Amino acid sequence: MHVVYLAPFAYAPKATVSARMLPMATALVRRGHRVTILIPPYDNPAESGRAWMREGVQVENMVVRRGESGARLHFHLARQLVARAQQLQPDAVHVFKPVGVAALAFWLMRKSKLMAGNSIVDNDDWEGRGGWLDVNPYPPAQKLFMQWQERWALRAAPRVTCASTLLVERTQHFRAGRGEVYLFPNGPDEAMRAQVARAEAQRQALRARFGWDRPVVIYAGTVPLNHDLDVAVRAIRELPGVLWAIIATGDGLPSLRQIIAQAGIGDRVAWHDFMPHDQLVERLVAADVAIYPYRDTNINRAKCSGKVMDYMACGKPMVVSDVGMNRAYVEHERSGLLTPPGDAEAFRAALARLLRDHAFADRLGRAAQQRIWNEFGWDGRIAALEHLYAS
Repeated sequence: MHVVYLAPFAYAPKATVSARMLPMATALVRRGHRVTILIPPYDNPAESGRAWMREGVQVENMVVRRGESGARLHFHLARQLVARAQQLQPDAVHVFKPVGVAALAFWLMRKSKLMAGNSIVDNDDWEGRGGWLDVNPYPPAQKLFMQWQERWALRAAPRVTCASTLLVERTQHFRAGRGEVYLFPNGPDEAMRAQVARAEAQRQALRARFGWDRPVVIYAGTVPLNHDLDVAVRAIRELPGVLWAIIATGDGLPSLRQIIAQAGIGDRVAWHDFMPHDQLVERLVAADVAIYPYRDTNINRAKCSGKVMDYMACGKPMVVSDVGMNRAYVEHERSGLLTPPGDAEAFRAALARLLRDHAFADRLGRAAQQRIWNEFGWDGRIAALEHLYAS
């Protein structure tokens, strides 16, 4: 079976392609299938036209033409996605995100009746009203279009996959009984097993190389405009002697830097930009505790965090907020600590507990690592995805 995946944006720095699409694709390849990922790299033009093979998956970037931007560029990339997908003649086309370039390509497919019957749309975020559209500073016309696009794509798709239970419920509401909706939470890429094992074998050497001679708390991922990391700032401010390693990109970084400076803990923060995944794994393994605070919002209830997945695969004891899919991944006091959303004092107390009780922290980390592979590894779930494509 040959499956084509249509990506919503570039391979990096955002994580949908690497954290959600690629692990699915590589698991299919290990089962003997062929998978091609087609990418519209409008947000990373340096990748324009590039193609490579990653763990048996063919990755192809469409061409970003000079001088094009905005809607014109998106439409041109969407047409490229459709043309290349049609050329490949796949058995199924999986469109990731019901908004953006890939969803525009899906609209073109439906309009021209190309590959329409064997298409699936993936929903991994609350994109429309009440979600990201209320946060991101899009022009009003674009917000209206994206709100329509999300609803249309989720209704028009023959089948829909979702990353979280809330998204399943929301999608079913939009579809009103039109076709099936399937829950497929994120899972780790099989390549992480070897990466983590190598890092664990040299953990002390890595800490020495990074200059980490004190307890290290780590956060890795995107910092969006509406981030909740002020909760972590208030918690870490009360824990002197702790180094906070932040490996992040995103529009919310200036705000986070300002909050950290105002809290007076700038000298206890080590900043890192986007880095290749194997280097990220080294820092996660070398750190002591991983964190990810949430507030109770539509966006946070709907998301299925790739950060939490990486933390668990790297065997990290972690403190995360008790919201949405975090409850599905983390069992409180068995594979991590869950704290009430937005509660900085509870977050601080849980973090202090892990930093103080090393044996307890180690047990949680090992349990988290075992749980993510046993319960969410793609090799144990890929048969359901195969059945979806074959149908």
